[in-house]
Amino acid sequence: MSFILKFLILFLIFNPALRAEGLNDFETDYCTGYSEGPRSMPNLWKHCCVEHDLYFWAGGSKKDRLRADEQLKVCVAQTGQKIHAQLIYLGVQLGGLSPFKIKNKQWGNGWNNRASYEKLTEKETLEIFHFLEINHPEISQNLKQSFIIQLQSRLD
Repeated sequence: MSFILKFLILFLIFNPALRAEGLNDFETDYCTGYSEGPRSMPNLWKHCCVEHDLYFWAGGSKKDRLRADEQLKVCVAQTGQKIHAQLIYLGVQLGGLSPFKIKNKQWGNGWNNRASYEKLTEKETLEIFHFLEINHPEISQNLKQSFIIQLQSRLD
């Protein structure tokens, strides 16, 4: 690959002015305060928590929030860990009821100047997709694709 092409790619990736307007960077701490798997397989359901953090970052309606929490429980249960699935689900449900909010852990934390629990628009969904493609190559294509398909299905 030529030097100019490499430079252009790096410029597009790291130029903050080209980031989606009003969209904060995506961050995950995986299973916030909980393990990502049992001792024998420490990353067993880590991908479930990354997906859940993506939904929290993107935001959407109250119904979308409940669906994201339910999907987290289903994903962890599919690893064969039904008890952990229930505990994690209970934790995210209780966390949503807490009067103490951590800014980057709230529903829709990816957005500046946007109401919480507001349905995503088609434009916002495209911004999210574009942002993830450019800025987060470490997130697997399968996870990104599944996430975007779910976001697009909300538009109907």
